Amino acid sequence: MLNIKYIADTKFEYNQNIIDGLQLYNRNQSGYREKDYRDFYVFDDDVLVGACHTKLYADWCDINGLYYENIDVLKAIINDIKEYYRDNVVGISFDSVLDQRVSDFKEIGFTVEGKLKDMPSGNDNVFLKDTELVILDVDHDYESKSSKEPMKSHAKVWKKEIHKFRESLDFSTEKIDLQYVVLDRDKFVGGIYGHVQYEYLFINMLFVDKKYRGNRIASKLMGLIEAEAVKRDVVNVYVTTFEFQALGFYQKHGFKVVMTIDDFPKGFQEYTLYKKMKIGKK
Repeated sequence: MLNIKYIADTKFEYNQNIIDGLQLYNRNQSGYREKDYRDFYVFDDDVLVGACHTKLYADWCDINGLYYENIDVLKAIINDIKEYYRDNVVGISFDSVLDQRVSDFKEIGFTVEGKLKDMPSGNDNVFLKDTELVILDVDHDYESKSSKEPMKSHAKVWKKEIHKFRESLDFSTEKIDLQYVVLDRDKFVGGIYGHVQYEYLFINMLFVDKKYRGNRIASKLMGLIEAEAVKRDVVNVYVTTFEFQALGFYQKHGFKVVMTIDDFPKGFQEYTLYKKMKIGKK
């Protein structure tokens, strides 16, 4: 007999359980996909002028934590990424809520794949990709480095530049993590992890042990995290899912497909879905 309880995992003690369960499921569906996390740095006369994090995931390289002084520096960073990942990825992805960055990426050959409206209010979060991986012409001779572990002295400068950049924005970039898990007595059964940022709730991970499926556990977890977001005055929510994951589940819960990417991972499609949550009476 089940003895199910749902808890708000505010200390994120079960986060790795959710990751492990979801990764095992994904591997069983699509095969093993190598992951790689890397930092790229660009220097001009030993002065850091650009940097970014990259994540190799589902046969794609995703860029985040980006800092660059000008578009020529951006080209240098992108060239290094292309050369490093060329034989291992379908393409490179990047998203931004800033018009200037979207414009810069379009100028260097990225194409717009889709967007989410009012993220935050008055802005769009634009998703871009490049599958051609053509090396760009750079007008200046920069020095480049990359590493799996942060290069501490340079990472410190990079962090300061990112902080300065965020302080210059007229909206908050604060990220609030949320996690709920379900236990059968003390046994981990499943969980949901997401975060609130840019006036949106993003569902990062949702997993329920196969033995417990069919008991509306996933629906209950979705209800809990959505209710918490609404308490924080957030009503926009989106999620990404592979075609072998939970597309039908999200559609049954009111989500609509707003973007589809082919070969993410190879041989499969990735869907981005959106819905606006209802605000109940207070």
